[in-house]
Amino acid sequence: MVASNSGWQLVTFFARAASGLAATILLARSGGPDELGIFQFCLTLSLMLSFLVGFGFTNFLTREVARRPEDGSMWLESGILFSLASGAVVTGILALATTLLGVEKREATVIVLAGAALAFDNMGRIEFSLFWAWERMGLESFATCVQEGAFALGTILTLHAGYGVVGVMACYFGSRILGALIGWIIASKGLHRMLLPKYHGSFLPSTLRRSVPFAIDDALSLTYIRADTVLLGFIKGPVAVGLYQAGTNLVLYLNVLARMLNYPLFPRMSKAWPRQLQTFGNLRDASLRLLGAISVPIMVGSLLLAPRIVEFLYGPRFAPAVLCYQILVLVIPIRMLGHTLGTALTAADGQTSRTTAVAAAAGANIALNLWFIPHYSYTGAAITTGITETGLFVAYAVMLRRRAGASAFLSAIGIPAIASVPMAVAVILAGHQSLFLSIALGAVTYAVALSAVTVAIAPSGIKLRPKEAVLAFVRPPS
Repeated sequence: MVASNSGWQLVTFFARAASGLAATILLARSGGPDELGIFQFCLTLSLMLSFLVGFGFTNFLTREVARRPEDGSMWLESGILFSLASGAVVTGILALATTLLGVEKREATVIVLAGAALAFDNMGRIEFSLFWAWERMGLESFATCVQEGAFALGTILTLHAGYGVVGVMACYFGSRILGALIGWIIASKGLHRMLLPKYHGSFLPSTLRRSVPFAIDDALSLTYIRADTVLLGFIKGPVAVGLYQAGTNLVLYLNVLARMLNYPLFPRMSKAWPRQLQTFGNLRDASLRLLGAISVPIMVGSLLLAPRIVEFLYGPRFAPAVLCYQILVLVIPIRMLGHTLGTALTAADGQTSRTTAVAAAAGANIALNLWFIPHYSYTGAAITTGITETGLFVAYAVMLRRRAGASAFLSAIGIPAIASVPMAVAVILAGHQSLFLSIALGAVTYAVALSAVTVAIAPSGIKLRPKEAVLAFVRPPS
């Protein structure tokens, strides 16, 4: 079941990544760093307010409905009501603020559209959380593929028609409505009732009170992840945002690989805690090893191929973004493995401790950005990201170790790092080849090296069976 759900999460990842990167690349090539910067600034500004609309329902719903499936209808109807109502309020505030502050019409329109999309985006995510609790990730994949396909197609058409950044954001808004509608239909069918926004007596107020740690965690997570873009926009303008986001998008989308694995594991971790600590630890360590095996070679390869990747995707106008991108790729393993630690901490009822750590990271991120951005612009924002991501990872690791014991972190990083050495040599030697050939050669070399290393360290009983030796390192327990 975990393998099947992880496969569906991979489909979801590719759908989101393909549409998001397509929109980013097409807009960058069409309007350059300026229009890309406006789009990313406005979208990021609205997303930093999404905690007011989602209010922690997503993870909370998944955990609680996994434990008590009979409460699914009440959770969903309450969540939809809150999402739509709070989304309308946030959109109204953004519209009023842009008017009072005299924001230029194009940017104001994009901001309001991004804010309006929040209600339906969070409504869809609440519905998808029900599918996670059911451990039926394929339902989310279907809705997401249709949603993201509509966004990508709409982006192509609107840019071709000359509507620019406003048209792209309008397509984003429409695609969120479509995704929420599909999720609502599937959820209503699965629960055998037409789900309507409903105020279930004292359920919603009590749930909102219990959701506060989750909402604060979401708010602070968004702050330390997104504040750099917003501050960069205010201090240096949209061109700097566009150059920064050219690299940031490539790095952030990779974290969906961690979600692909950890979302299916989260309900199982929640069920295992606290009575089945061995199972809980096995699930955590399997995630660390799998993500280590993926993230470390991606980091090494991206670092070496950065100039060619940026030019291929965005064109020569984005050449100044290469150094920034190289700094950002260094945190890929930290972010992906940190997602496992954060997910395990929440499953172990440690959301309050997690919130404290994220609060410290958010505060540090803002303080560091206020110094680094004026001095080093978008490169300074990348340096700040590396510092805060590392600090948060260490905090998660310490808190989870105290709660659930030691993890397999060292082997999860060390073994892929050893296997990445011959991969790096192969990529460097293939520097005169095409980008795709260099990537393919590096991937094959890494696969062979990883297999050799895992066979070398495998127990004597399976050393002569290479397939079992490799799977013993990377496969989650059944």
